[in-house]
Amino acid sequence: MNRRTLFPVVFALAVLAPALRLAAENPKPEAARKIAIARIWRGRTLASKADEYERYLNANGVAKIRTTPGNRGVTVLRRTDGDKTEFEVISIWESIEAVKNFAGADYQKAVILPRDREYLLEVEPNVVHYEILLDERTEAGKR
Repeated sequence: MNRRTLFPVVFALAVLAPALRLAAENPKPEAARKIAIARIWRGRTLASKADEYERYLNANGVAKIRTTPGNRGVTVLRRTDGDKTEFEVISIWESIEAVKNFAGADYQKAVILPRDREYLLEVEPNVVHYEILLDERTEAGKR
């Protein structure tokens, strides 16, 4: 390489290096924002069946979620109001493709377990998905 061809390469590196370093340190907002996908499902049962349904849900639905590739975790919420108990399952996925591995091509439909109709007051046909932009957790009492 002669001086004439070497100069543009050195010049380009000198000019581009700081920009490349800055880009690496500060990725585009779109790329930095999406951490994962949250899939949220809700179901209601009679309070008298809630304990039994919780065991069934954990042994079947939650177990399937946990063993599906691309799953990053699951949270099950439970709330009783009078004679009804609501469950909310929030599963975390690395991508929509991972969600499809769990739910199938029509991933916006709920995955109905074989005995859900025995327990649930109504079977919610759809779920919702959110992009997770921030996921911050602390131990109890620590910040």
